[in-house]
Amino acid sequence: MARPIKKKTMLQTERLTLKPYSGQDADELLDILTMPEVTDNFMVPEMESRSCQEELVQKLISFSQVEDDKHLEYGIYLNGQIIGFVNDCGIEEDEIEIGYVVHPRYQGRGYATEAVHAVITELREMGFRKIVAGYFSENTASLRVMEKCGMRQTDKAEKEEYHGKKHICKYCELCF
Repeated sequence: MARPIKKKTMLQTERLTLKPYSGQDADELLDILTMPEVTDNFMVPEMESRSCQEELVQKLISFSQVEDDKHLEYGIYLNGQIIGFVNDCGIEEDEIEIGYVVHPRYQGRGYATEAVHAVITELREMGFRKIVAGYFSENTASLRVMEKCGMRQTDKAEKEEYHGKKHICKYCELCF
């Protein structure tokens, strides 16, 4: 059984705010989720139409709300502007797998590391004992984020076919 997610209304870091999305974030969130630079490295479900895309965005907005205790979903904001998100990719008892995205325009400035570190701290406070994150082997920037947050590579590797390309998905974890 999955541990309930007890999100805070806001996480504040030195430069970022992590919080639930508002309905006004829908267009920017949709833009992020459909950018090739994002979908090349973050597994987004295939969406055949604009209405499917909008449906996914509305689902993510609802998952981010504090009342939702089944999902971890936070928007990452810089000076009030959404620049990415951190979410869960699966929860089992006291183990959670997370994923994260920062808009390509804001990459390379430490924002992903700052946001993931804040979420790891919160997950530890919630009682999670193991945090896992996966990355495509060619995405070394994501690996660096995980390592800076104290995560260590595991031996787990899976072959994934995504968007017509074959990838090796590797994993890092942090145990408390």
